[in-house]
Amino acid sequence: MQQNLGHPWSIAELARVAHVSGSHLMRLFTEEIGMAPIAWLTRRRVQEMARLLRETGLSILEIARQVGWRDRGHASEQFKRIAGATPTQYRARQDDASERHCLWCGQPIPAGDTAAEIGDRRNLGGDVTM
Repeated sequence: MQQNLGHPWSIAELARVAHVSGSHLMRLFTEEIGMAPIAWLTRRRVQEMARLLRETGLSILEIARQVGWRDRGHASEQFKRIAGATPTQYRARQDDASERHCLWCGQPIPAGDTAAEIGDRRNLGGDVTM
């Protein structure tokens, strides 16, 4: 999933790839990662959207499609649910260099704290990254 966020992944397809049943995949994935596969995929897509909003001038629809959502409204809804701001609001905040905000909690990020720009300092597996 990580290598192809834009693919329309399903539990059935992931289970086929892993050679296990869908329910077994859900259990294994949740035990290992701490969340269901589609929840992980959604969070990963939101993180990638945030990066693209910060680093490119692509439209929200173009970014949404690049990360696997065909509908701008659905992408904006998922982004706001996880990031706490719409993609437009997030981009506007990031464009103001004096007011950068954490993707996950919305708190201001001190200038020069690049690790905090991606939210907390954990990767999706829960390990601390710097």
